[in-house]
Amino acid sequence: MSETVQQGKLWAIGGELASAAELYEAAKKVRALGFKHWDVYSPFPVHGMDAAMGLGPSPVSKLSLLGGITGGLTGFVLVYYTGYLDYPLIVQGKPFFAFEPTFP
Repeated sequence: MSETVQQGKLWAIGGELASAAELYEAAKKVRALGFKHWDVYSPFPVHGMDAAMGLGPSPVSKLSLLGGITGGLTGFVLVYYTGYLDYPLIVQGKPFFAFEPTFP
């Protein structure tokens, strides 16, 4: 693999390395060369590879939390609306709305 790119755009390059340490060092070199859109594939996680590639924290965990909260609140509001506002029915002395039956 050459250390410099002359003229034009580099569209693809591939390589196979013998160990995780070599892969880690190669990732640091590729990042140092200034490449921005590239990836590393390994059959197992390599500790520190995200830092070697220059990747920041993933937003997936925050989006998953936001989706869970939104889904939980939507379900809770739907149960509240149907059981208390839309079709109020007291059965066996239960109140119009109780938290216990609405929480799975």
